[in-house]
Amino acid sequence: MNKLHKEILELIIQNSGMPTQHIFLDSYLGNDHPRYPINAPTLRLIAKEWMKDHRELSASDFEKLLTSLIKGESSTEKVMAGILLDASTKPQRKFNPAVFDVWLDYLVGWAEVDSVCTGQYTITEIPEQWKAWEKLLTKFSKSKNIQKRRASIVLLCSPLSRHSDPRLAALALSHVDRLKHEKEILITKAISWVLRSMIRHHRKSVAAYLKENKDGLPKIAVRETMRKLDTGRK
Repeated sequence: MNKLHKEILELIIQNSGMPTQHIFLDSYLGNDHPRYPINAPTLRLIAKEWMKDHRELSASDFEKLLTSLIKGESSTEKVMAGILLDASTKPQRKFNPAVFDVWLDYLVGWAEVDSVCTGQYTITEIPEQWKAWEKLLTKFSKSKNIQKRRASIVLLCSPLSRHSDPRLAALALSHVDRLKHEKEILITKAISWVLRSMIRHHRKSVAAYLKENKDGLPKIAVRETMRKLDTGRK
């Protein structure tokens, strides 16, 4: 365990109780990793304060910390990695994106995957490191690991909601087209999410794609995207 990881885990333990498992939560979150009884606002506060005291942390050392947390035993440690990414500085985010290929081998279920694969990091780094990310995301979309296939879509959700870059939209639609036949909720809900994320900046592309592919897309994706197009609401 990375020594900085130990510092953060001690803060988690100080602000919670012993890690637990719960059958209902296991089913809902999609994994049976133990979880510390601590709420998200407290985790975000811990991350914010810790990062404030570690502004000098290099991108390389930050990557090692995140890797250690993601390989941790509890889901709480894995989720904390995503929260730290959101609280990091731009220089700290300049590590090699290829590490996500390793991280996703240790993340299971929508909550863990989405905590690491959405947010401020993706908004800044996917457009700025586009060549590396385009190659990596395409690889994920073809992976046998369903967590990586989900990541190939959800990693694009946050940047699509903020940027009008046509490269983001084109890549997202190519991955949707590749994965639209899948029935697992990890994929069908991700497809719905990315299509809805595109509407603000790529409304015409989404409407045209939906019209042409309505019968082949997951029904939930069609229903939720149509509702967003019609009402502007989630």
